[in-house]
Amino acid sequence: MTNLYPASPGIKDPAVFQPTAAFRLQIVKVIGFILLFFLLYAIVLLTAITLGAAFITAGIALTGYYPNIFTFIAGPALVILGGLMLFFLVRFLFYRRPPVNPYRAPIDAAHHPRLFDFISRLVKETRIRFPEKVFVVPEVNVAVFYNSSFFNLLWPARMNLEIGLGLVNSVNISEFKMILAQEFAHFSRRSMKLGSYVYALNKVLYNMLYENDSWNDLAIRWSNNGSLPGFFAHVTMMLVNSIQFLLRKLYRLINRQYLELSREMEFQADTLAVSLAGTAAAVSGGRRVEMGTYCLDHCMHKLSELETGGQQFRNIFHTHRAVIDYYALQNRLDTDAAGLPVIPDSYFHSFLKSRVQLREQWTTHPTREDREQRYLAAGITCEQVNASAWQLFNDPELLQEQSTRQVYDTLSPGVAGETITPAEFVAELTHRHRLYEYPAVFHDYYDNRAFTAVNTEDERALSATVVTDMAQLYHPDIVWRIRSYYRDKQDVETLQAIAIGQFQTRTFEFDGQSQKASDARELARKLAGHVAAEQDWLQQHDQQAYFYHYQRALAKGPDTVRLLTTRYQQILMHQEFANRLNDQVVRVIHAISQVFNVGHDTLVLLEPWMEELRAECWRFRRLLHEVTSSPGYTSCLSPELYDRVQRFTMQDCIFMQDQVPDYVAFQELHEIISSVMEQYNNSNVLLRKSFLEFLLTMEPEA
Repeated sequence: MTNLYPASPGIKDPAVFQPTAAFRLQIVKVIGFILLFFLLYAIVLLTAITLGAAFITAGIALTGYYPNIFTFIAGPALVILGGLMLFFLVRFLFYRRPPVNPYRAPIDAAHHPRLFDFISRLVKETRIRFPEKVFVVPEVNVAVFYNSSFFNLLWPARMNLEIGLGLVNSVNISEFKMILAQEFAHFSRRSMKLGSYVYALNKVLYNMLYENDSWNDLAIRWSNNGSLPGFFAHVTMMLVNSIQFLLRKLYRLINRQYLELSREMEFQADTLAVSLAGTAAAVSGGRRVEMGTYCLDHCMHKLSELETGGQQFRNIFHTHRAVIDYYALQNRLDTDAAGLPVIPDSYFHSFLKSRVQLREQWTTHPTREDREQRYLAAGITCEQVNASAWQLFNDPELLQEQSTRQVYDTLSPGVAGETITPAEFVAELTHRHRLYEYPAVFHDYYDNRAFTAVNTEDERALSATVVTDMAQLYHPDIVWRIRSYYRDKQDVETLQAIAIGQFQTRTFEFDGQSQKASDARELARKLAGHVAAEQDWLQQHDQQAYFYHYQRALAKGPDTVRLLTTRYQQILMHQEFANRLNDQVVRVIHAISQVFNVGHDTLVLLEPWMEELRAECWRFRRLLHEVTSSPGYTSCLSPELYDRVQRFTMQDCIFMQDQVPDYVAFQELHEIISSVMEQYNNSNVLLRKSFLEFLLTMEPEA
C-alpha cells in the first residue's frame, strides 16, 4: 500500500500541547456548573418520580379502601395522571436523538484501505479512539458526531466521522490532514483531556433542552383529542415544560461560562493540528475550504433550476471542481500541480466584512484571520504532500456518482433528466456573468445599487463639474468607500436589532472588540451619524458623475444630450416601479406566511389572513396590469411570461375552495411572483448596462 500520510514535524516539547493555567481554571469552572446542573437534574427527577408514584399509589389506595362511585372515577384518574407524568418525564429526560443527515453514506476499510490507514495514523497522533463508523456526505467539511442521549451525560458516546466529499475535492492531502486533525483535536487526550469532555457535554445538554421535541409533539397530539387522557396529558405537559424551563435557566449559566472557554478550546485544537500538519497546510487549507464551500453551495442551489429545465448532474463533484477553476480564473488566481487554486493574501483585499459579529449559540469559532495569525506565529515547517486528497480513495469516480445520485434521490426521488456536463454548466455560468456584467472601466461603481435621482434641468450645476476624466471619477478607492458605506448601513440595522432585543445575545463583537448588548444603542447612534454623512457624499459624487457625462454629451451635440437625459430618466422610472413591485411582493409573501403560520385547522383564525392575502393579491394584480399595459414596461417580460401574467390578471384572487386552502392557487401565485421579479430585475440590469455602454461612446478616443 502506498504511504500517503504526510510526515509530522515531530515536535516533542510538551509545552506546545499543554493548556495554560487560565484555560484549565476555566474548564474547572464550567465543570463546577455542570455538576450543579446534575444535582438539580437529580433533585427534579426524584421529585417528579415521587409525585408520579404518589398519584398512582393514591389512585390505587383510594379505589381499594373507599370503594364507591366517586372513587372509581377519581382513582383511575389519579393513576392515569401519575402514569402519564412518569411516561412524559422519561421521554423528556431519557431521550435519544440520533443525528440525521439524509445525504450520509457509510464507507469501510475494505473499499478504501488508504483512507482508513490515513485515519488510523492520525488517530494515534491525536490520541483519540478510532471512529466507530465513517460516512461521506456531499459537503465541504469534516465533522465528528455521535448519538446524543441522557446517558452521554455520564460517559461519552462512541464517535462517528463524517467526511465531506466537497472538502476532498477542494484540498490536497496535507491540508486534508490538517482539517481532520482540527476536528479530532477537540476529543484528544493529548491536548484537551477535560476540555474534550466539556465540549461534548455542552452539545448534549443543548440538544436535550432545545432540540428535544418528540415528547412535546406527542403530548400535544394527545392533549388535542379532547378526551380525559388528553386533559391529563395537557396537565403533564405543563409540568414537564416547567422542568424544562428550570433546566434551561441553569443551562444558560453553564453556557455563559462555556462561551468564555470555547474560543480558547478552538485555538487549543488548532495548536495540536498545526503541530501535526505545519503552518503552510493550515493557512492554505482554510482558504481553500472557504472557496470550495462557496462553489459547492452554488452548484447545490442550481439543482432545482436545472431540474425545472429537465437537466441533472451526473457527477456534481466534477462540476464543483469546474466551478472552482472558473472562480479562480475570474479572480486571476494561479493553480498548483494538482490543479488547486493558490490563494494569496491579496485575494482577500477585495472582501469587506461586517464590523458587527454575532456568535453562535453553543460554540465560538475564531475567524480565519485570527487562526492564520496564530498559524504564522507558530512557524511550523514540514514536508507537504500536494497531491489531491482523492488519492486516499479507491475508485473516487464511482463514489462521487453515488453521492450525486443520493442527493437527487433525497431531493427529487424518481425524477430523471438529461445530463449537463461541467463544461456546459460553466459555459452557461460564463454567459450569464458576461450578459449582466457592467463595463470594467466603471470598477463596479454602479453594481448592486440604484441610480441616484439627479436634477437634469439644473444647467448651472451641470456645467460646474471639476472632474476631468473617468479614471478619477471611478477610481477603485471611490468604489471601496461606497462598499464601506453600504456595509456600515447594514451594520447600523444590526446594532439597532441588538439594542431592541430582536437579536437575543448578551455580547457581540464590533471592529474585533467584545461589546455588551447594552452598548449596541450608542454604537448604532454613532455609526448612523457616519452613515448619514457618507450618504450625502455619495449623493454628491453620483451627481458629479452625471454632470461629467452631461458635459461629454454637450460636446457631441443636443441630440446626444436629449438621449442621455431620456435614458437616465427611463432608468429612474423603472427603479421606482421596481421598488413598488418589490414592496408589494413582500406584503403578499408576508400574508402567505401568516396563513401557513396560523394552520388550517382553525377557520376562524385563518379567515382574516385569507382576506388580507386576497387584498394584497389584488394590489399585486394592479401592478401587473400596469406592466402589461404600459409600453415602457412590457419589454421587461418575455412573451411567454407576458401571456402567463395576462391570464393571471384575469383570474380572481381566491385561495380557499370548500373551506380548504387551495394549494394550487398558492403555488401559481408564488411562481408568478418569482418569475416577474426575476425578469423585471434582470431587465433593469440590462437597461443600466446599456446606458453605461452608451456613456463610453461619448468618451474621446485615446
